[in-house]
Amino acid sequence: MTPMTFEYRIAMLQQGKVTYVNGQWAGRMPLQMAVSNSAKGLESCDDESTWLQNAGAEGWELVSVTVTPVQAPGSQETLTRLYLKRRRS
Repeated sequence: MTPMTFEYRIAMLQQGKVTYVNGQWAGRMPLQMAVSNSAKGLESCDDESTWLQNAGAEGWELVSVTVTPVQAPGSQETLTRLYLKRRRS
């Protein structure tokens, strides 16, 4: 019997938007443009629920979530990571 193998995704959320997946920019706007206009860059990213619905339709399963406070003076922001897996075919 062949053991089950999986592939994994780690998605990073900023302000409820999925900005990076496995270290790659996830916005529809090119990263170079998003850096110069962060508000529009963030708008070009899918919101969390839309992204998760699309990932689920592709067979991805959410297995864990971590929330880490941003280490900046006076910051109330957090960094959220979504961990997903799916069986390799």
